[in-house]
Amino acid sequence: MRKIIAISLMLVVLSAAAAFAFNPDELNKITIQNTTGTKIEMIFLSPGDSDYWGPDIIGADYVLKDGGSIGYYLHYPEKSFKFDIMATDDNGNKFEQRDIVVTDGKELTLKITKKNLNATAPDFTLATVHFENATGHELQYLFVSPNDSKAWGVDLLDESTTLADGDTHSIVIPIGKNKTKYNLMAVDENNDEYSFNLTLDPAKASKDFTWSIEASDLSTGK
Repeated sequence: MRKIIAISLMLVVLSAAAAFAFNPDELNKITIQNTTGTKIEMIFLSPGDSDYWGPDIIGADYVLKDGGSIGYYLHYPEKSFKFDIMATDDNGNKFEQRDIVVTDGKELTLKITKKNLNATAPDFTLATVHFENATGHELQYLFVSPNDSKAWGVDLLDESTTLADGDTHSIVIPIGKNKTKYNLMAVDENNDEYSFNLTLDPAKASKDFTWSIEASDLSTGK
């Protein structure tokens, strides 16, 4: 089934989702290696049960050089879960793999190679979204997952990045044609969760947007 790339830059808070304290032991690690011979400009790592690719996980201001690697944490609801990956390089190529199985207790190393080259990269219309940390705490994890998935998916801050109070993390997201619902969850150094649901409406899109994660988004667990 073909994934749909959709976004809006009018984000509407539907409700603050109640949640229990976050447990980092539920995370699994994936390391992505670039062996394509080119610079990777965007990587989409999407839960296999979703129809949407979602955000570019390497961020608006970063590329993955040939021979480089980067690690991420994944959050999913079962002992094993499938993910799909699509990467695009600076030559306009697309590299894609489907049904990558991630299993609890087994860290995964995934190589993006020339063998994964299967097409020209989609003609994206891109928007840059800035997430500002206004919680009063350092954020350790940031998840933005399509509403149609059971998984939170990939932590957008990667394995070594945190987001200090007052700082901003920027991501690139392709703009699609249809309204799409996403769920956001951020986790601070105390394992407290901040979460809400977003309606993404392409009719309201602009190419640059700032969204604030605030103390009032703290999940109560009730």
